[in-house]
Amino acid sequence: MTMYKQKTKNYVRHSVIRNAVESLTEKRGQSCCVKRPYVRDVYDYFSSMDESREKTEVSKIDVNYIKEWERMHDTYIGTKRPEDLSVCYLAGPEPENDFNEFISTGVLPQNIWAFEFDKNTYLQALNSFEGDDFMQPKIIKTSIEYFFKNTPKKFDIVYIDACATFVSSRNALKCISALFKYHRLNSPGVLISNFAYLDDKNEQELKEYVDMIALYNYVANNSRNKLLDTEDALCLSKKFFCEQNEVQNNLVFHYGEFITRMLCNIASISIPVKRFVNSNYLKYLISEPDKKLDNCTLQEINNIKDNNLYKYFMFKNYIQSKGIEFNGNEKIDKLIQQIEVKNEEYNIIRSIEIINNIKCQKIKANDDLDKIFEFFEKDNMYQFLDKPNKIFFFDTVINQLSYPMHYVCDNIKRYTYVAKEKRMFTDLIIFDECRYIYDWVPAIDQITRSFSNLSWQYVFRFAIDGLIKQRINYNNEFFYGGSVVPLKTEGFKDKTISERERVN
Repeated sequence: MTMYKQKTKNYVRHSVIRNAVESLTEKRGQSCCVKRPYVRDVYDYFSSMDESREKTEVSKIDVNYIKEWERMHDTYIGTKRPEDLSVCYLAGPEPENDFNEFISTGVLPQNIWAFEFDKNTYLQALNSFEGDDFMQPKIIKTSIEYFFKNTPKKFDIVYIDACATFVSSRNALKCISALFKYHRLNSPGVLISNFAYLDDKNEQELKEYVDMIALYNYVANNSRNKLLDTEDALCLSKKFFCEQNEVQNNLVFHYGEFITRMLCNIASISIPVKRFVNSNYLKYLISEPDKKLDNCTLQEINNIKDNNLYKYFMFKNYIQSKGIEFNGNEKIDKLIQQIEVKNEEYNIIRSIEIINNIKCQKIKANDDLDKIFEFFEKDNMYQFLDKPNKIFFFDTVINQLSYPMHYVCDNIKRYTYVAKEKRMFTDLIIFDECRYIYDWVPAIDQITRSFSNLSWQYVFRFAIDGLIKQRINYNNEFFYGGSVVPLKTEGFKDKTISERERVN
């Protein structure tokens, strides 16, 4: 019986697969956070100014450094044809649907992998490719999460068609977390996800999602404001209730937005930060983390700046500890559990807390870093728009070693459609390791030497400005204060995610 060939489903499937393949082949040069011409464009922008300090500073740049950066960018982004791409997806009972779309774009059938854990569904998938035709995917009888963990195979396109809600017992989110935990996506690479909407008849689940999403929006929209007024407050503020009402009245929209934001957070913040803190690299920065892990006081939460994700998790803990009426506690806990993937010494919240405390100087850094801090805190660097400080140094070191996958927000494609009476939310997100940025500077004890060379330093800072433009409207956890060109400057504007296309 045909299950997944409704007209709207076919349209979205065709659109995302074709777009994914095009993004990684003929449009590959646009499928990165910082495009190849960006550093040179910033250089030309300042050079074309009337007499100014900025013009004087960029005149000190040896253009050969820009050429070298462009050469490195070419190496990391490279070129690929459809037949060079490797693809995987969840098989389900009708794996031929996605398979036929992929091979129609030129992807080799031998480079397509499909995974199915359920025994009966696996047999259905096998039977859908009867005969001896070699045009069929590799159908593997295992969970995709298990494969990511145990097989060192990387893919260019990963398609997770969950057919379940974002946070559910189906654990589709764990598959995505495992993808980034075990670094199985090439760079640039495409993640396509498809999640179902909520059950309108399940009032408790609706309340849980409303509160989970409203709290995140509340924190993100008040990142530098107080969240509650007094330590004894047993109810949330009026601002939160406004967010709650907004989410409740427009839940379809906000549910879709929350999916996108969390997928981006997992790849670029949660997983890499946890990777860094649980590695030996942490000792480069500190001797050992502080021992206690208590719920933050309200004042401590209000003082968290430029780290929305950490503030979100800690505010949730505070609400729970105070017994404040809030329906989102269990759902957020489930979200965190599915991001965790595997138990390690430091969980997601603790990992983010440690990094935040290092940057806020709540944990003493290693004495070996004193000379580096002195370099960054002295007036050694021209400001341009923002002046780098030692937080900029921490962010550079952490991201260089933790390998975040940054999202190319201006190339994200999103759809919502109804198939078999179920509303679905499809996201196509291009992820980029940005190694043409992080590998431009040397290792931790060599950074002051590289920053003393103005050509070396300015090329790096111009490239970081391009990355900041991609994330400034959505994340504030890294490179706050690293901007070089104002974000509303023509040609260097901040990037935004396009609205979700509603497919009728």
